[in-house]
Amino acid sequence: MRIAAADRSAPSRPVWLFLGLLLLAYAVAGNWLVLPGYRRFLAHEDAGGEVAPLALVWGAARTILWMLSFHLGAFCLAWAALRATGEAARTFRRWFALGAAAWIGVWMIPALPGPYAAFFAAIGIVIATLICAAFARAALSGEPFADARGAHWRVASAFFFALATWDICGLGSVGGILRPDSAARLANQDLVVAQTTKLIIELAIAWGLLAVAAFPANARR
Repeated sequence: MRIAAADRSAPSRPVWLFLGLLLLAYAVAGNWLVLPGYRRFLAHEDAGGEVAPLALVWGAARTILWMLSFHLGAFCLAWAALRATGEAARTFRRWFALGAAAWIGVWMIPALPGPYAAFFAAIGIVIATLICAAFARAALSGEPFADARGAHWRVASAFFFALATWDICGLGSVGGILRPDSAARLANQDLVVAQTTKLIIELAIAWGLLAVAAFPANARR
């Protein structure tokens, strides 16, 4: 029965995998297909120009899809990997989907309060603690890391590490943090603050999930 239940998810895994790869490809290609048009639109709007309604809707749809394509693509890949864990992780998958959707909704907020140095320092301490916890069990017990809690926790952790990785790329390109004196960097100050705050939260979540994954679900007797 368990094998049969696990096999029911097998046909859908390649679909989720293909969809995820397609979205990730669009996320990368959008740097040349979408981003230049978005910048031209901002420059045109700043100059007081008008945009045709149809062009505005089409451009907005492409831009929104591009902004979300990496996150949705990473979710599809993570979902395909979680489907491979079988029926034992069904409840976990539901909570993961809910948590991922909630975080993507928060990620779409364009501006957040801050920057607050104390917040980043506190999250940094939390992350350092989680890093120690993530490796402490294997180091102290001598048991392999992979023999701990189910692999689905590590998949969820990898999902948030992926989002953090993409946000770092965005800060360096769209955010302009590599050119602090440029006009683009000054214009995107609110974006840089918001994305940096989201980035460190993603890293904290990812390390937290990895720390949980390092410990067994039930203590051995």
